[in-house]
Amino acid sequence: MKIPVIILSGFLGSGKTTLLLSLLKESQRRGLNPGVIMNELGAKDVDGYILQESTGTSVEKLLDGCICCSRKEELPRSLTALLMRRPDIIYIELTGVADPDEIAKSLLAPALADRLQLHHAITLLDAENALEYSSRFSSDKQLVRTLRKQITTADLIIVNKSDLVEPETLWKIEKMVYKQNSESEIVFTHYSQINLAPLLTGIAVRGFKGSAPRRGPGNISGATLQRMNTGSRSGGSMAAVHEPESETDGSFAQVAAVTLTVPPAWTGSLRQEELEQFLRQWGYSLLRAKGHVRLAGRESVQLVQLAGNRISWEVSSYPGQPYIVCIGLNLDEKAISRSWASLFS
Repeated sequence: MKIPVIILSGFLGSGKTTLLLSLLKESQRRGLNPGVIMNELGAKDVDGYILQESTGTSVEKLLDGCICCSRKEELPRSLTALLMRRPDIIYIELTGVADPDEIAKSLLAPALADRLQLHHAITLLDAENALEYSSRFSSDKQLVRTLRKQITTADLIIVNKSDLVEPETLWKIEKMVYKQNSESEIVFTHYSQINLAPLLTGIAVRGFKGSAPRRGPGNISGATLQRMNTGSRSGGSMAAVHEPESETDGSFAQVAAVTLTVPPAWTGSLRQEELEQFLRQWGYSLLRAKGHVRLAGRESVQLVQLAGNRISWEVSSYPGQPYIVCIGLNLDEKAISRSWASLFS
């Protein structure tokens, strides 16, 4: 029997890891043995540590590049290694600039096709920013094309952070999504909270019957679930999207990550306001930032995350050397490194 695979895609900071955390906890509650492949652009692991800390799940990590382009050859090896652990279900969380269609094609490789089967392709959208991506990233056509494919290849689209925008914005997002993908189910939610039962129904636990969900925020309709499970899209795989050929290989052209570490000899503590000022000074060129740092006046290590224009903090037990990963469009790595170093001078 083939092992089901769920692919999670969506732009930087859309809520993929939060959803994955919920999926892992629900999988474990059902007695399933989940396997996870997590890809991050940065050289330091942030999200993988969060998953392991919260659920104890072993994670195959692919860092410092994207598995649909620069690290494409490593995905089959990671999947093969994961299969040795005999998982009941596999989750693949992509970087925010990855093309999920390329990952789906990887599952059809001769060594994997008879062992894996795409179960769902889920894309998360950030309700606060989704409508601006095409104009904001107009200088990077490859990135715009990739973000469009994240929508067109999904069988479930979650419009996350919907509580942070007006109803009119949600209506515009729904219209935009349906224009690109009229077959996908759309749900509106916040904190990536959805009814997980339809996604996991029938996996390993035989005879499980999920309750009939209603269409609306956090629920997948029964009709859509039937279409998704029966594979009405090209025999169960995601529909092919025919895009013009690009001269640039990979899913993005101008997005890069800069990993900043705290000097080992430094014994001081950063102030929250100065670190937030450091992050905000790069404007829209800084798309995402995340890491573990020590702050003045705080006993515990803090997990800091910037997504869109919002910065959040929470307690972490990360034991290693503090660091931050900055991901952005045409980032000036030298300027960022200089500004970072000045915090410790």
